[in-house]
Amino acid sequence: HWSTDHCQILLKVNSVGQVAIVYEPEDYAYLHPHIRDDNRNFFKVYWRGDYPKNDNDVTTGNNCGGGICEALVTGGCLCDTVISETLVFSRMPENKEEVLANLNIGAYDPSAFDEGTYTEQEANGVKAYFTSFGIFDRDTVFEVTDEFGRIQRFKNTKENVRIKGAPEYSFRNAPSFMSLLNTEASVRDAEYETEAALDHYLHHDNTAPFVAIRLIQRFTTSNPSPRYVKEVATAFRNGKYGQFGTGAYGDLAATIASVLLEPEARSVTLDADPFRGGLREPILRVMAVLRSMEVEKSEGYPVLRLEGMSDKIGQMAHSFPTVFSFFLPEYRPDGRPGEATLVGPETMIMDMPKMVGMLNGLFSLVKYGLSSCDGGFGAGRGCTEGDFSSAAGQLTLFMPYTEVSDDDQAEAAVNKLSTLLTSGRLSDSNKEIIKKAYKEMLPDVDAALRMAQQLLLTSPEFHSTNIVKMSGESRAEPELPQPSGSPYKAIVYVMFGGGCDSYNMLVPHTCTGIKDMYAEYQQVREEIALPKSSLLEIDASTSNQICDSFGLHPKLKAVQGMYNDGDLLFFTNTGVLTKETDKENWRRDTVTQLFAHNWMQREAERVDPLKEADGTGILGRIADALNKKGRSVGTFSIERNTISLIGTPGLTSTPFILSRSGVSKFNNRASSESMEADIAAINNATAPESGVFGDYWSETLVKSLSHNKLLYDTLSDKQTDITFPTSYLGRQLEMVAKMIDSRAERGSDADMFFLSTGGWDTHSNVLDNMDRLFEDVDNSFKAFADEMKAKGVWDGVTVIETSDFARTLAPNTGRGSDHAWGGNYMMFGGGVKGGKIVGTYPDNLTDDGPRSLGRGRMIPTTSWDAVFLPLAEWAGATTDDLADICPNMDNFPASHFTDATTLFEII
Repeated sequence: HWSTDHCQILLKVNSVGQVAIVYEPEDYAYLHPHIRDDNRNFFKVYWRGDYPKNDNDVTTGNNCGGGICEALVTGGCLCDTVISETLVFSRMPENKEEVLANLNIGAYDPSAFDEGTYTEQEANGVKAYFTSFGIFDRDTVFEVTDEFGRIQRFKNTKENVRIKGAPEYSFRNAPSFMSLLNTEASVRDAEYETEAALDHYLHHDNTAPFVAIRLIQRFTTSNPSPRYVKEVATAFRNGKYGQFGTGAYGDLAATIASVLLEPEARSVTLDADPFRGGLREPILRVMAVLRSMEVEKSEGYPVLRLEGMSDKIGQMAHSFPTVFSFFLPEYRPDGRPGEATLVGPETMIMDMPKMVGMLNGLFSLVKYGLSSCDGGFGAGRGCTEGDFSSAAGQLTLFMPYTEVSDDDQAEAAVNKLSTLLTSGRLSDSNKEIIKKAYKEMLPDVDAALRMAQQLLLTSPEFHSTNIVKMSGESRAEPELPQPSGSPYKAIVYVMFGGGCDSYNMLVPHTCTGIKDMYAEYQQVREEIALPKSSLLEIDASTSNQICDSFGLHPKLKAVQGMYNDGDLLFFTNTGVLTKETDKENWRRDTVTQLFAHNWMQREAERVDPLKEADGTGILGRIADALNKKGRSVGTFSIERNTISLIGTPGLTSTPFILSRSGVSKFNNRASSESMEADIAAINNATAPESGVFGDYWSETLVKSLSHNKLLYDTLSDKQTDITFPTSYLGRQLEMVAKMIDSRAERGSDADMFFLSTGGWDTHSNVLDNMDRLFEDVDNSFKAFADEMKAKGVWDGVTVIETSDFARTLAPNTGRGSDHAWGGNYMMFGGGVKGGKIVGTYPDNLTDDGPRSLGRGRMIPTTSWDAVFLPLAEWAGATTDDLADICPNMDNFPASHFTDATTLFEII
């Protein structure tokens, strides 16, 4: 070990039973921080029953185990320990399951030792290796093959850590690969521990069904039955499906074979089920066209390159925007799929800009080849239909004109396209529409084929895997909203995706109370603390906080200006809460899966932890309340879909997703004047027994094209008075500004906007990253505020900023910070009564603080409910609406909420 001296091993036990190790060697001059008495590296252990609790930490304390342990003034208990090693088996185990259930400490392969060291005995599927023949002692090694085919070897012992003098407090001493000391740690040990963790995840009981669902969704249907999932999971676990697979756990040949060959995947009867199937992934639709229409590259182009696909269609191979890929597997759309409680992952990126981008790109491919013309997917510049000389490639499928009737020619062409592009699922009514358009282009057989290709590529049969049955009725034209005449209000919700390190956004500065909070902040944050001299000081003397003033990140100069002008305020230590809770009860009181990006971000967008209004979001429910009052409310997201804008079906319309670059015109230089009418007819109303995902495509397409025309015509004339940053956030806010300026043309007197900016998951180099991110935020927020003032709508606009969660105050080893909980957020606008900090900033940032869960993860004191309820009232909601807007509000006392008139100028 690192010391040959006698060494006492102590444990610090915090209020929730986590422990930190403290070494006390007999003689030492220096101890590493990881083993000192101020060690803050607590980790979870599994106590057998109760554990020592400091009476000052929890109401149900036990005087640190009846006085056996030392009650620390900083919180927690310091306990001496005894490690006991006990024999587990004194007989041959009855089966391998008994071995796996009772032994946890690994052993070396006995065959690695000198011959004669061990003798072997086998029974009940278990091998026992003895150093003394037939005698079960602590040196005995048991070997079994587990259900995954892995050979596992265990020592015949169990180690327990007991509190000295109080053996009733104990937990299993789990194996560890890594030393607590950096000087003893090695790459080898880190690799072994990482491999062990990955091996554990791979063989976890949930892995097989998890993989099964994901693969089924990608290959066959978005909503597989439990039986289908079970069969695929079984193939993954067994490594065998019929003749496929090697029999090894996780064999993907067996897994994919089961996905594709299970009866549920191949049943013609089930194909007719309107709730089966799904929408095809955007990039797969493009690839289907390229392959089936026989794309060939032009001379001088060694490879075919698809340009700007993420922006145009929302997807490109190897370019997923987040660690959660392009869409969430559990995403539930509105419309008929949502009404049937079905998920539709691909619908998450099926918005107006991307639907228009998809069709414009496909039309361009058909008419000009792989070109950039009219939103094309290539880099060529030729824009003459049928002239492919400037294109990087072209579709070469050819159907020559034969000496048959025009009807027969059209029939053969459309049937072939139906087979190649929809697997023969094109409905009879849509065939007739396309055949008619084909014949109108004859005798130019090339132009006729291009027309048929374009029309078929707008069909629900191409974009979904459903069988589509038309009702014979036209689909209703989307209604354009009419203003109510009420004063205009806009809520702009900005999500800092990834988890903003907001304790470096709002920092204690000058505190005249019982302690120096900045010094404590600096102590806890260590190398990622901001120098006090760099902070932008703001006054908090009227905010009833621990400090008289706070400091903002040095890059937030415009934010400081808005705060000082009374237009911006901060919410402190805010996050998702099921109810008010504390350090002792937070696990019991919280239903949300904490510290995970997707769940925490989703909760900030939903503000409904108990799912009482499941499937809706906070902005959608505010829009519901305003719609009930006759307001004309628009709901818009920039670049991506979000649940935050989803309201009650039939009450609040489906939100529109806009590109940060504006709105592209649909079908520029159309091949025929009748194309618009033909596309509408192909996407007419469907029958009840028609596939719901095909219907979703058509319904969304018709609405998207209608609004695309309105927005294109409107926004093409809009210019901002202020120059916005060209960053991702700046371009989004510029688009929001133009949309607000178009409120009269859109007939809107209230709007909800959602936008997000990424890069906030700062697990490394947090200081450099935050400098860059906050500089962009400050410039973008300033431009937006100045534009609203210039356009005279500043008083009617409020911007609310949130994030998944805050980050740990304590740094990690990469000069970064990790996932936490309660954080600090800002809200600004002309109607905001700013210059204040709302909520309660933590008065103890150390792990001993009453709100800290360790490493500076703070339990929130302010809920998202308390943030959005007054915002809803400012927008026009009344008291009767509040329970619907925040269904969880009754879980909090009235004192939890701040009156809207305290935060806003209510008009």
